[in-house]
Formats: sequence, structure tokens, C-alpha cells
Amino acid sequence: MASIQEIADAAYRIGQSAQGAQVRTLGCADTLKTQGSQLGAAVRGSRTGEDAVRQVNQAEHAVRECAGRLLTLQSDIDRFIQDLTK
Repeated sequence: MASIQEIADAAYRIGQSAQGAQVRTLGCADTLKTQGSQLGAAVRGSRTGEDAVRQVNQAEHAVRECAGRLLTLQSDIDRFIQDLTK
């Protein structure tokens, strides 16, 4: 059976992984925003092009929501570790 410290260490590693994923996810969202803007400038006036821009913008928002949930996961893990090691 795992000790409390081993469980806390494992949770900490998960939190660190979530933090790394969150940083990478925000980078992806920033890239989508930039590319969406560039695409919008290139396709202005094209119905299908503007549809594509809307889809890129929706993807950006979804990725930012994911980053927010990863941040929530980090906070939850931190609280779990604090409660576990009291």
C-alpha cells in the first residue's frame, strides 16, 4: 500500500504535468488567434473563408477553456495535497 507521501508526490507530479499542458495549451490558443486574424485578412469577402475564420475562432475559445480547466485541476490538486498532508 502506498504511503501518504507517495500519494502526495504522485499528485504533485500530476499537477506539474497539468501546468506544463496548460502553458502549451495557451501557446496553441495564441497561435490560433494569430492565424485566425491572418486568415481573416486574407479571405475578407469570401463566405466560405469567413466561415473558416469563425471555426478557427471557435477552436481558439475551446482551447482557452481547456487551459482554464487545467488551471482548475492544478488548484484542486494543490488543495488535495494540502488536505492530505495535514
